[in-house]
Amino acid sequence: MPSGFAVPSILGEESNDEDQRRSTTRPRQGSVGGEGPSGGSWQARQTTSLVGAKRQTAYDNELDAVNRAYPRTKVWKQEGGLWLLTESSLLPGLRRAAIFLTGISYEQMTVRSWGFWNYSIIGAAWIGPRHTNFPDGSICAFHPADRTWLFGDSIVELLDIYTVWALRHLHLEVFVRWPGPQAVSYAYERILEIREGEQCGCGRSSVRYRDCCRDMDLNKNRMAEAVKFFVNCAGGLREPPGAIVRSVRDRTEQADLASLLLA
Repeated sequence: MPSGFAVPSILGEESNDEDQRRSTTRPRQGSVGGEGPSGGSWQARQTTSLVGAKRQTAYDNELDAVNRAYPRTKVWKQEGGLWLLTESSLLPGLRRAAIFLTGISYEQMTVRSWGFWNYSIIGAAWIGPRHTNFPDGSICAFHPADRTWLFGDSIVELLDIYTVWALRHLHLEVFVRWPGPQAVSYAYERILEIREGEQCGCGRSSVRYRDCCRDMDLNKNRMAEAVKFFVNCAGGLREPPGAIVRSVRDRTEQADLASLLLA
């Protein structure tokens, strides 16, 4: 159970070296992978900086809790934020673990994470493409409108959500079916990815695709729907940036936080 016990890890000891440079009723404070504060006057930027400093203090204070829940987490601090490399074993006896490389920008109030399978022999393999974002292949574990997690909430809770996301990917691999609700707004994407027995991605999550939108999707102009999907979703391609792959593979090279989280 996420955060109920220490998740075994084979990562190295945590590094604190600063030279290595779905529902809530609370007011919205930010979003995962969403837009950061807009530009503007010096006063607006100063306010953003103060908010960022407050978030930095809060998240720095939570790093011990992160390491207790996900032992030997690696931490790399950069200007304006940090990277976390964590690992979750998911299930007892499973011959692989899930790795999450998570970037946190304090000033932009943005979090983005990538998931990988850690195989002892062949190394790391990206978890995707389903339920990842276009085009960078970052984790899409919940719909932002559900307000499942907001910037300022617990990092441990976010990593727990990512752990469940990885477990669902394991379920998809073994049972060839995504468990639970999903949000897939483009008809062509539903045709490509959602299986008949899975819950439909249109929002009526309790209804299976074959009993909901499948016939309607198939009867639409397939070419027009494909163009709409590919134009709005970066050609329909998803893959993690090379810098992210190298960071997970080498465990030493840190990707540039600002360029990846604000892209």
